[in-house]
Amino acid sequence: MRGLACLASVVAAAVSLGAALDVDTPAAHNERALEHHLRRCLDDASREYDRVLELDPPRELRDDEWRVLERLVPRVFVTTTEPFGLKDFAAVLHPAARLVAFHFFWDDDVDFPDDNDPCDHEVAWIRYGPDGASVEAMWTYFHGRILSGGPAALEDARRHAMRARVNVQWGKHGSLPVGWARLRIEAHADEAEAGFVPVGRPVTVGRYMQGAFRKLSTAGARMADHPLARRGRWPSRFAGTWDEFVDFSRPADAAALLRDRRMALVSRWNSAVINRRFLTYNFRPKTEWPPGAE
Repeated sequence: MRGLACLASVVAAAVSLGAALDVDTPAAHNERALEHHLRRCLDDASREYDRVLELDPPRELRDDEWRVLERLVPRVFVTTTEPFGLKDFAAVLHPAARLVAFHFFWDDDVDFPDDNDPCDHEVAWIRYGPDGASVEAMWTYFHGRILSGGPAALEDARRHAMRARVNVQWGKHGSLPVGWARLRIEAHADEAEAGFVPVGRPVTVGRYMQGAFRKLSTAGARMADHPLARRGRWPSRFAGTWDEFVDFSRPADAAALLRDRRMALVSRWNSAVINRRFLTYNFRPKTEWPPGAE
């Protein structure tokens, strides 16, 4: 998801920290960093992120925290024809709350060959119990919105050793918890699906996904003829049926990426850690933590 809805969600999360722009605090520098980052002023963003981490340094995970993290890594499933791979995966543990943010970096987004982002960044969050072995709540990022996984998602996690399931939308990678179809959101006029989904009133995520399916299977991908999309041999449209569009049956092994690359730290500052400690390429910053979860 790109556009005003996505930008507003990130800036609102930063503003909610109550940081004044002229104060030398981690929150104030993080707000400035996010504003620079969203405009892709990357040198300025990184300079502010450096100050965030200087004032509030991240730390390595203890052995017991690694065990908690490895127990909670989501089970990730894509459709059988998903065109992009999961290129990186990272985790940030909150230092004062029982929260972990899992960050997915897909090869790209089928609708945005032109955005100067060499990946599609998505997020899922887990709140775990005091024992470190139970899931109390989960959330996923879905095109500028945060979906709260309800009883169905938590029951599914309990049936799978507390590893929640994340279903990933074809080509665009909106992340969906179990029970997604009945959740309700509101479509925005500036998003690619606007002509295929009612705008300005609540609809179910199931209805939104039907609109996304119609858009991607008829009108096709936004800027499908862009030279970069052609060079990458991206699909111009979704070629399957509705049932295939929501057939999340192919696993993407996030746990293996975490074991191999060990991209995990303890910090409040997700984007700062990713920018200055994890990735050598740009990503679009997303909401740091679900509102009210900290």
